[in-house]
Amino acid sequence: MPSDQLKSTARSLRDWATRQALPFWSTSGFDSEHDRFEERVSLAGKRVPGVPIRLMTQARQIYSFGLAGRRGWHRDASGIVERAYGSMVRDFHRRDGNDGWIFSIHRDGAIADAKRDLYAHAFVLLAIASYVAATGRREALALADATLSFVDGHLRAAEGGGYVDSVPPGDDLRRQNPHMHMFEALLSLWSSSADRRYLDRAAEIFDLFTRHFFRREVGALGEYFNARLEPAVGVAGNIVEPGHHYEWIWLLRWFERDSGQPVQFYVDALYAHANSHGYDAAGLIVDEVLLDGSVRAPSHRAWPMTEAIKANLAEAALGRTDAESKAITLVGLLRDRFLTREPAGGWIDRLDEHGRCATDFMPASTLYHLLCALGELDQSPLAHPVGSN
Repeated sequence: MPSDQLKSTARSLRDWATRQALPFWSTSGFDSEHDRFEERVSLAGKRVPGVPIRLMTQARQIYSFGLAGRRGWHRDASGIVERAYGSMVRDFHRRDGNDGWIFSIHRDGAIADAKRDLYAHAFVLLAIASYVAATGRREALALADATLSFVDGHLRAAEGGGYVDSVPPGDDLRRQNPHMHMFEALLSLWSSSADRRYLDRAAEIFDLFTRHFFRREVGALGEYFNARLEPAVGVAGNIVEPGHHYEWIWLLRWFERDSGQPVQFYVDALYAHANSHGYDAAGLIVDEVLLDGSVRAPSHRAWPMTEAIKANLAEAALGRTDAESKAITLVGLLRDRFLTREPAGGWIDRLDEHGRCATDFMPASTLYHLLCALGELDQSPLAHPVGSN
């Protein structure tokens, strides 16, 4: 029975996380001197000391260990979350004397990049939501509200709705991706606080998705836009990332459950486009295609696999045919092609178009995607049907 396979699949990924990945990233992947996570390690599992440490990475790891603590996957998770949360606030919040969160620091704590980045601010909000859920310390929501106030005051776009990518800007494009993670962060704040304000703000992002990011004429999600949130000119305006289709599917289903807003039309379109155009012959998800389905970037990263697992589990729970078997297949490919035996608990983040390793380091930020996929597997009603043990 497929559900028996799913139970076995969930167990294997949970064993990898609890016995290998979380112990590795709480020791070799954690800088105990500064109470913060490593930005990356080498493929041999060794520290890479010279790279700037990004706010986004710290926030993602706090979220990941907060999730691990709530699920009982790692016995020291709560202590690590406390230490890393404290250092994140110390090292990044108002570090240059101005409101908001700086982008990155050097290992000694000196500022590497003081820009304010929407993507990183979204993950700060996600980390705060996870911290509140893991510790019960609702006073941290005041920092979330201060962060949202900064985003509204300094990153709100002058036209088109939504937000600019950063201040100062890096280019003249606007991206759907940081808005998607703001959507996720607001849903997480709503879940951890039960404060309706956050769900109402998530509805504003959903409106942007329906009016601008979703390309209704082809049933796909655009990535790059101009200042007015119109599709960017040239190739950029035609780029589609199948992994983001799956990520949005999972988020849309979450929003539907909590808000009552129907999303079936959008989910069906995104799912169809990604399933039709997003895979190579080996079953790996390609990084980029164009609106017409032609492949633009035939390389493969680990995170789209995890997002496809989440989306297929969500759809399988709602009765979509073959979605459960797709999730099982994707977990097998993730395990066999991306997770490493040495170092235990590590991964290959990127493969080239031929399936060969295409990176010389292991980004810590990938753990967030892997544990989110495990979280869905671990609580799937298909893996734990009523009456099962």
